[in-house]
Amino acid sequence: MNFPSNKILIVEDEKLPRNVLQKILIKLGYPVESAESAEKALKILESEKIPLVITDLILPDMDGNELCKRIKKINSESVIYALSGQIAAFEPAKLEEIGFDGYMCKPVKIYVLKRAIEGAFDRIDKKRERQSVLLSKA
Repeated sequence: MNFPSNKILIVEDEKLPRNVLQKILIKLGYPVESAESAEKALKILESEKIPLVITDLILPDMDGNELCKRIKKINSESVIYALSGQIAAFEPAKLEEIGFDGYMCKPVKIYVLKRAIEGAFDRIDKKRERQSVLLSKA
């Protein structure tokens, strides 16, 4: 895994929640990319390695479950969080089985979002450290 930054990709078809999330994440100090569709998100991820993706589960062009599977095919090391106003309709075990690393309910509280992101980047940093150690021993 070789992510150049702590950038976050937001995939949300609704403009207002997408913009609000983007502003919050920027205030928290993260570089952010956003996509209003699954297809746009996939195009971004094919050209840029982004370690953390936060995606709505209900998108007009593809459901979040399929998007998660496709992201994992592009980069299996990406951390992916599901975000939905209807999270109760999805089984946590099924989300994990599909490849999600966690999930949040909309509207997400800032402290929940911040903790989830910090946890994701802690995991990513630990993976980076392990890879560095392995490469230095090679």
